[in-house]
Amino acid sequence: MHNIVDLLSINTFRYEKKYVISSANENKFIFHLNRHPFLFERAYDDRYVNNIYFDSPSMSSYWDNVSGLSKRVKVRIRWYGDLYGHIQSPILEFKIRNNTLGSKVSFKLSEMFIDSELTIDSIHKQFNQLDVSSPIKEFLFSLRMTLMNGYSRKYYVSKDQKYRLTYDSDLQFISVDNYNNSFKHIIKSSNRRVLEIKYDEHMDDHASQISNYFPFRMTKSSKYVFGVDKLKL
Repeated sequence: MHNIVDLLSINTFRYEKKYVISSANENKFIFHLNRHPFLFERAYDDRYVNNIYFDSPSMSSYWDNVSGLSKRVKVRIRWYGDLYGHIQSPILEFKIRNNTLGSKVSFKLSEMFIDSELTIDSIHKQFNQLDVSSPIKEFLFSLRMTLMNGYSRKYYVSKDQKYRLTYDSDLQFISVDNYNNSFKHIIKSSNRRVLEIKYDEHMDDHASQISNYFPFRMTKSSKYVFGVDKLKL
């Protein structure tokens, strides 16, 4: 799947450092956040983030991530708010990883519905409307739906506006397939929290001052890989 990266126009890269925290350590995170020398404050209201992930029939995106391939990509449709029902502003995202740097290429999609009528055919109608090159469309049509996830996200930004934190909780993972979706195979991970520190690639000089203040160990955490493993896809 990583060959698709060469077909996408990528303008900026950023660092994304992840930390998996248990719910038992949530108060510890809040304690250090409130006393952080970079003076983090809330950037936006909390919101619920939802995604449908896509992969090849051989699950190459999953295996690229597990093996630590330096250049890789995940494909998802993202929306905010309710997990099911009428989705007014879905976004197709290519989540790109190049060694320790990450980037996203996004395309707006038409409104859609997440219900029992969701099939790969309805997704293909969305892809057909995209203003992208034929090789990118061919790549998208080669994928299948694998899982859906959702989580509550808090947003923070440093006083100088250069560093952002996101804090995810209430994670759930739902198995989806190309057809016949009942959304009954659900795994909830109520004890798992994911902290991410995000900043532009040219801001790395002072990043250790951000991360070292938190008493947590950085991890190679992927919600997609975690969900596939838990759902046993």
